[in-house]
Amino acid sequence: MNKTKSNSLPRLIKILLNLIYGLLIIVMVALLIMMIISPYLANRGLALGTVSVPVRIGSGDEPRMEITFLDSTRYAINQAVVEGAQGVLRFETDSPRLAAVAYGSKLLIAAGLTYIFFILRKIMGSILEGKPFAAENTGYIRRLGYTVLIVGFASGIIEGLAAWEVLRLLPSASPPLQASATFDPRLVLGTSLFIFLLAQIWGYGVELERDQELTV
Repeated sequence: MNKTKSNSLPRLIKILLNLIYGLLIIVMVALLIMMIISPYLANRGLALGTVSVPVRIGSGDEPRMEITFLDSTRYAINQAVVEGAQGVLRFETDSPRLAAVAYGSKLLIAAGLTYIFFILRKIMGSILEGKPFAAENTGYIRRLGYTVLIVGFASGIIEGLAAWEVLRLLPSASPPLQASATFDPRLVLGTSLFIFLLAQIWGYGVELERDQELTV
């Protein structure tokens, strides 16, 4: 009875991981199909749907947008700007090239996330089999740390390049738009370091279990 209760949470987590993994595969397939059929849809005069890229509003090194207030002299407001205006540009297009850039960047990021959840499923599977300190799990966790680090920074670069290419192909916007990325390098580094620490602790647990087996 206790064993059944203790396994209920890992089983629930495994189900959630399987669902997310399956959804990511569906997203990847859908993005790939859209990239392949977008030229056909464009030739038939059909819309390619809504695509999006991360952008920030501004024209200098820092994103800034001037704001005008009604009756500003009454409150002695000489100048007002918005700093760090960052968001997502969404637009409908019939250009296969724009769609391919936007969808392609998301496809690459989805592929990285899919691999992350593939590793998590492997680790959770061994836990459910009653082998949490299997030797290969240490390698899986270490690989997970490298993957999170690479995917985290690569996703920012990919998003930024995709946004830059889309803005280059689009007419000039007013206020000016700049390519951006929706990732936090501090979060990526912190998460990766935590995973590497977990891999070190896991490896220590593997060594302890191995020594215990040799002692017995």
